[in-house]
Amino acid sequence: MSSPEPATERRATPWPRYEAAAEGVRNYWYPVLFSRRLGRKPVVLRLLGEPVLLLRDSGKAYALYDQCPHRGVPLSLGKQEFPCTWTCRYHGWTFDLPTGELGAALTDGPNSAICGKVRVRTYPVEERAGLVWVYMGRGTPPPVEADIPDELLRDDVVIVGKISERPGNWRYAAENGWDSSHALYLHRDAWFTLFRKKPIWGISRIAMDDDGWLTRYRTEAYFQDDYPRYGRWPKRRPWEVAGGAARVSIRLPGMLRVRYPFWTHYEWYVPVDRGHHRYLQFVVKRATGLAALAFRAEYYLYIRALFHGHFNGQDAKMVECLPESFPERLFRPDVSITNWRKLFDHIRGEEHAASPVAVDAMPTPAPS
Repeated sequence: MSSPEPATERRATPWPRYEAAAEGVRNYWYPVLFSRRLGRKPVVLRLLGEPVLLLRDSGKAYALYDQCPHRGVPLSLGKQEFPCTWTCRYHGWTFDLPTGELGAALTDGPNSAICGKVRVRTYPVEERAGLVWVYMGRGTPPPVEADIPDELLRDDVVIVGKISERPGNWRYAAENGWDSSHALYLHRDAWFTLFRKKPIWGISRIAMDDDGWLTRYRTEAYFQDDYPRYGRWPKRRPWEVAGGAARVSIRLPGMLRVRYPFWTHYEWYVPVDRGHHRYLQFVVKRATGLAALAFRAEYYLYIRALFHGHFNGQDAKMVECLPESFPERLFRPDVSITNWRKLFDHIRGEEHAASPVAVDAMPTPAPS
């Protein structure tokens, strides 16, 4: 019997809302940059496919759609002529920062009839945990705290990390972080886990908690096994020692949490456009005083390069290579990915009326 021809086109998706969210889900708050990076000079970011201008005036952060409604010139080319306003460089259209309303058309005189009739879109902005948060939805947003883990809002935590922009769709970046099996092979040669004994496969239970976190609990782990065609794998590495297992969780709109024994790692995947995302990664530890200083030193001397650099850099390469239209063929460990995709049926503001989130269990393997 001849082998089946490999598929070359993606079949009809069982997750239409997941597919439709290639440029993000809107009714959420997103962290976009460190508060200390935002001053009176404009910062322009592309978020969920839109150009967003951010700046600070009198200590408060503001965000505008970075395009003048007159002729479409980027507002970020302009400057501030009056307090709490921003003026387009081309014709002097001047907008109020809080509302986006056109308050003056400088080249049409003080009595210009167009004033008050034009508005540039503004975005709600808040600052928490040393970060600037932007709400990309319409209407009245929920409190920003609804989209920030409680741990980050404590006064006795250290939060350190880095922000970068990477190729690859944000959904695939989130799936990579949440994927239950990639770390068992991709990261086997990572410097960060060089001395850690790593399982080669395992079984997990997936559960949803009251805060919207989908969490994976490992119930079985195998560090060496016999493969019928090839024999026993992998070879023993005498320098490796057993360590505490990490517990991984994911939540909309694209937030990953990895609990290690001594600190917690967080990631956000903020959509830029279909092919790029802002990648925010932080480590968080409860500490004050000298303990806080020691942890900051540990981060900059060790964790930043080995974990946030080399380890997560391995992930970045894979995410960049994932094609948009490949007819993927999933396998047993991908139950974690299919559960993540089901969350998109419950996007804030688009929930199904009577459809609780159902979690599929990872099937138990046949005895070997």
